[in-house]
Amino acid sequence: EMTPHPVSCQDLLRCLEPWRAAKFVHSEMPIRYAERIRWIERIKDWRRIPQLVQVYWIHLETFQAFRSVERHPTLDSFTEVVQKAVEDQREVVRLMATSMHRLQEIAGDDYAPGFIDEFLDGFLLNRFGSNVLMSQYLALLKPTERTTGIIDTRCDAAEVCRQAAGEVLRITHDYTGRRPLIRVEARSAHGSDEGVPRFSYIPSALRYIMAELLKNSCRATVDVVQTDQELDARPINIVVCADDRRVAICTSDQAGGIPFDIGSHVWSYLYSTAHGTGAQKLRANELAGFGVGLPLSRLYARYLGGSLDLISLPGYGVHAYLFLPRLESKQLEVLPDMDMHFPHHSIGEHVL
Repeated sequence: EMTPHPVSCQDLLRCLEPWRAAKFVHSEMPIRYAERIRWIERIKDWRRIPQLVQVYWIHLETFQAFRSVERHPTLDSFTEVVQKAVEDQREVVRLMATSMHRLQEIAGDDYAPGFIDEFLDGFLLNRFGSNVLMSQYLALLKPTERTTGIIDTRCDAAEVCRQAAGEVLRITHDYTGRRPLIRVEARSAHGSDEGVPRFSYIPSALRYIMAELLKNSCRATVDVVQTDQELDARPINIVVCADDRRVAICTSDQAGGIPFDIGSHVWSYLYSTAHGTGAQKLRANELAGFGVGLPLSRLYARYLGGSLDLISLPGYGVHAYLFLPRLESKQLEVLPDMDMHFPHHSIGEHVL
């Protein structure tokens, strides 16, 4: 039985020729898709849930396509398979979230929230890794100023935070009519940074993480104030800092915090800061999402060896701490095995 082969950011940057990237993707995707197919089959009631059946067939068809396609004499047919695979994955997170709620409804006694969270962590982390590799291959085929695919070797973390802030403020204004104040500040103890942390990373992944954190902060801030004057008095602050080994991003708000008794429930796929629990949270919008934003953001952070943690100060606000390794050799894929267990880092490693 074959197992996935984790790669590092350094490995991806050494594999920038499309033919070389295609060779690895072609051999690796059947392995990763087969794992996700087996995980679905391990849920005895999977055939009773239409969304899970749909995800199963998406994966089976993609698995078969990768097994049958050739890379010679050109990469054209292979590229078409990869493009379709990426497109087919776009609805998978929503389908999986819906299917897990349905699983709870029809067989909740057999599938506790802990099982569902662990299952989705493993399944979606495997999926994200597959999408990164396929997206990297497709990006290498496109002539752009960046020759390193989806990886930016001089990713400006503070600028990515500003981009995420701008997008979230637009969404917040569209849905609430209000626009909270977001401040971004950058510092670095690493001399060559000249005060602005830059490192090899996937900007789209960092932008997603920051956008999800800011959606929660903006929504909570708007909900807790009555006037624009009160809104300006509760700014959301982002501090980006670094040394030669890590980049750290702290996002803090003054929106009243999360009650202690909710605690780690915020990391559950069955909980939403916007809607609470239950199927009603699946009626999503751009600001609230499907309730999977926080756990998915933590997976994205963990994927290349980082961590995402929240500290709530009830009555005051929430601080989110994102730590990312900046050394390419340390940015190694974290992939679950068949038992869903995978190593990950946490804020405890950074406490003095």
